[in-house]
Amino acid sequence: MGLLENKVAVVTGAGSGLGREYAYALAHHGASVVVNDYDANVLGEHTGSGSADVVVQEIIARGGRAVANTASVANWNGAATIIDDAITHFGRLDIVVNNAGNNRPSSLVALTEQDVDSHLDVHLKGTLAVSHFAAAYWDTVGADAHRAIINTTSAVGLHPAAGGGVYGAVKSAIAALTVSHAQELARLGVHVNALAPAARTRMVQEAPSVLALMPTTEGFDRHAPEHVAPLVAYLASSLNKFTGRIFAIEGPDVAIYQPFTVEHDWSTRGAWTPQDLAEAFSNVEQRVRTRAFFPGGVTNYSEPPGRTLRGINQLQNEN
Repeated sequence: MGLLENKVAVVTGAGSGLGREYAYALAHHGASVVVNDYDANVLGEHTGSGSADVVVQEIIARGGRAVANTASVANWNGAATIIDDAITHFGRLDIVVNNAGNNRPSSLVALTEQDVDSHLDVHLKGTLAVSHFAAAYWDTVGADAHRAIINTTSAVGLHPAAGGGVYGAVKSAIAALTVSHAQELARLGVHVNALAPAARTRMVQEAPSVLALMPTTEGFDRHAPEHVAPLVAYLASSLNKFTGRIFAIEGPDVAIYQPFTVEHDWSTRGAWTPQDLAEAFSNVEQRVRTRAFFPGGVTNYSEPPGRTLRGINQLQNEN
């Protein structure tokens, strides 16, 4: 019996890259899968006609069960159809993988309203909408064991850096939603976790500075998207004991993040003055030492570094 036998999963943005590998892996372990992919994204850029259908056909050819959904997660009603398709075709819902995303890199100086709207719609609204309709369904049918929501964050959101912009901000927000939703949905048997994958996908290939950190190598390719899929299968299964946690993975390397914690604390008998605060803070380091999981593995740096992703990665050679 497969690890996910009799489970029903939804994977958004599953027409290519990481999402496709997630869909293949979940189906391989026995889950029935709704393969969602919007053929033309919110900016009108085509990802390839019928990509969801192609993935579905491959899953079926391998002996699995799958159906295609081409709605945009950025459309509230469209998100509802993704969950409805799972229930209509397979009779239930157990697993949601919020993977759909886009990227429009731009500096604060060059930022456009379209940059802001596209990121908020696809990443943040999309994650919220699909999770909402899944949660509403689970609330209606009642608690059950081993349900899962797996969100997608990013190193840029967990370790904000110059150039991260709106993309980093929405990815940071998704990490916060993960912790919040884990607490809210525990009563329904839902484990909510997020992952920050480092893999060579279509979106990465459109960002030369990030692609440079993921060169193609002979032998084991640590940046191949399929290496992330086992972590998704684990988080979706009864093997997973975690909820409200953030994972990072790059090929053979896996990490778990620790959320924000208090570094120091002080107390005074009355109101603080600026001079009192200056004295209290006098022995505290100006910047926080951080262990960051960027492409290439874990590295240490002082946050905020004031450097690009490439610069942060190069710090591995300095520590």
